[in-house]
Amino acid sequence: MSSIHAVGSTPIFYPVDRSLSPMGLLNSQQCKAVLAVNYFGFAQELAPFREYSLRTGATLIEDNAHGFLSKDTSGVLLGMRASLGITSIRKTFRLVNGAALFFSGDEYSGLVAEQLEFQNESAPMGFLLRKVSAQIQRSTKIPTLSLFQFTIRMMRLIATGSRLPKSTIESETELPTQVAPHRSVKELIKSLQPKAEVERRQKLFTEVYKRIKSLDLEVIFSDIHPGVSPYGLAFIGDNDSVHSVRDKLRGLCVEMIHWPDLPDAVNVPEDHFYRNIWVVNFL
Repeated sequence: MSSIHAVGSTPIFYPVDRSLSPMGLLNSQQCKAVLAVNYFGFAQELAPFREYSLRTGATLIEDNAHGFLSKDTSGVLLGMRASLGITSIRKTFRLVNGAALFFSGDEYSGLVAEQLEFQNESAPMGFLLRKVSAQIQRSTKIPTLSLFQFTIRMMRLIATGSRLPKSTIESETELPTQVAPHRSVKELIKSLQPKAEVERRQKLFTEVYKRIKSLDLEVIFSDIHPGVSPYGLAFIGDNDSVHSVRDKLRGLCVEMIHWPDLPDAVNVPEDHFYRNIWVVNFL
């Protein structure tokens, strides 16, 4: 939320249903901008957002944090279907940092900053260890990354009482110090083979779904068309179903994460499905 607070704006949240589609999109609010989120690499239906923007004059922004390389059924890249689009490349590939901003037409061209110079500093040691562990795990099926993450989380649990980093009020209200993109982002873009990466992710999705479809859980997106580059396979489930999924995926060397990290303004009970979404991540 920090980028919204930094310009003196107030975020207002709209509810979504169990398919993560908007419900009653801000009917009583006249907002300056509205964010349409593509979840897990799957295209959000933009029709209700376009209708809201037409009715209120709001700027439509496509939040495509999870959808680098993914396309909608018309073959249009996600993140490029609205006036403005944002994509977190580092959430699709293991990078130190890296994101992209897309805009259409001349209306916003004067507001967009110049491309930041790439920095050549060495990557942090923790990042390098995770990257090497992931490469070993992917090529040998030995769960080196899983063991590394388990060790780090146990150490964090002992030190802080939580396995995962805790969100702070400051992270919602204060922008981080501007950091230039690491040179690894530029190297990735030069060497990237989009077709091969999309095929890898689609095969993983198909294999994961085949293994868990018999379980008593609710998969949010079960069908993929040829243009989808899935960030992962997401499902709604309780702790018992999470353990069952882990058992079914043993040996596949994929990570499962709890999502999302809800801001304080979204106050729902522990049994609400917002708090029971899990993602088998294909990073």
